[in-house]
Amino acid sequence: MFSTFVLNAQALDEEVGFRYVKAEYLVSTQRFDDAIRELNEIIKVQPGFKEALIIRGETKFTLAAYKGAKEDALQYIDIKGINAAAATLLGRSEYAMSKMPSALNSLTVAIALGSKDEKVYMERAQILLNNGKNDDACSDWEKAIALGSTTAAINYSKYCKAKSNQVQNTTAPSPTNQGLPKEVTQATENIVSETEDKVKTPEQNNAQTETNTTDSLVIQNNAETSGKPFSMDESKVPQEDNTPNDIVIDEELTLSILGQGLGNRRVLERPSILILSDTEGVMAVEICVNENGRVDYSEFQAAKSTIDTKSLVSLAVRKAKDFWFEKSDFPKQCGYIYFKIKSSN
Repeated sequence: MFSTFVLNAQALDEEVGFRYVKAEYLVSTQRFDDAIRELNEIIKVQPGFKEALIIRGETKFTLAAYKGAKEDALQYIDIKGINAAAATLLGRSEYAMSKMPSALNSLTVAIALGSKDEKVYMERAQILLNNGKNDDACSDWEKAIALGSTTAAINYSKYCKAKSNQVQNTTAPSPTNQGLPKEVTQATENIVSETEDKVKTPEQNNAQTETNTTDSLVIQNNAETSGKPFSMDESKVPQEDNTPNDIVIDEELTLSILGQGLGNRRVLERPSILILSDTEGVMAVEICVNENGRVDYSEFQAAKSTIDTKSLVSLAVRKAKDFWFEKSDFPKQCGYIYFKIKSSN
């Protein structure tokens, strides 16, 4: 009897492990819906298996399912505790849903726990700028620049006072609460407290939750990034040029590429795109293009869009990644592809 139980448990572990590898592959090939289905099966059996909840949450985030992404972050924290990845997913989901006090709280914790995601710094900087805390926003842009953000470099030049081209490099904090500033420790406790009351099963992801936090957290400027000193070579930073490159695909779809001079950069290859929609509107996808013309990054931007249908978001994100631009002297240019859709009815 005991040996039969062990064999069954081993077979189950092997099946879960196989599904996990398959899900990672599906995410890497941008087959997001299929990846979520595999991850759903894993989480039904073993909710705490490896990073399944984080991967599912990040995939939901890609598809603009921000409430579900937040719930996965909270469920992960409830099971395995808080870390940089969970705090990042939580903070970015809250930011996307315009829950700014909670987002500030979670993004601050993510940074304190060693997040290396430039978006964490960019989004916290925007909240700080909106709250009139320009100096703190400038500090976050410095760190985003050290992580390679050209948008941060443009914002820094636009909003920040003249500063030294370098700041003293410090050691990134250990990803625990030990030694963290009081404000960050309290923010972490707020997040953990929320999981006790508001973590729901995947079937309850439609219920919206909100963290009761304050927007007066003290921002610690020594929460470091990748270990690189802040520096900005202005010759490698593109200009804030929003000249559009409009591409008519068909009667129902026009693309507009713009931002940081991308509209002036010749498109060498573009994917075939067929979009059928009953709704007219716009989907915005942020892209970053490397010096060789390849799109390294694509992410749906809900705040700039009027359509957020999951299937269309998935299609737009995938197709944006398949563009190929001419070579450039800029190591990185980030802008947007706007999918302007007319109803097919």
